[in-house]
Amino acid sequence: MKKLTTLAATLLISSSVFASSQVVHSDKNFSTDAFTDKTQAYEAGFNYLDSLKTLSDAELRQKLVVISQTPAHNIKIDDSKVSIQEFSQTRGQIAYRAVVDVDYHFTTLRTDN
Repeated sequence: MKKLTTLAATLLISSSVFASSQVVHSDKNFSTDAFTDKTQAYEAGFNYLDSLKTLSDAELRQKLVVISQTPAHNIKIDDSKVSIQEFSQTRGQIAYRAVVDVDYHFTTLRTDN
């Protein structure tokens, strides 16, 4: 029994040597609805960005579509910007939408297996 316990402890220690944390950087773009005015589009973009900053890790994981082989932790928004995209679906009728570019990072486990 002592040999089995020693073997299990050795395996546990040796497997933890191969697992280390890593920081993954990524980005995601979001678009708002269409507006007839640039100011309204900018306001909608910044409102969307403000709402992202209030989300929990679990909510950010869903919203940013964080994909990782191991659980992602400490999801943080690094930089973000709001730009305006001008478009037209009908001749002579210009519309604007905000494009919110979010750069973020999270911590996950890296396994060297």
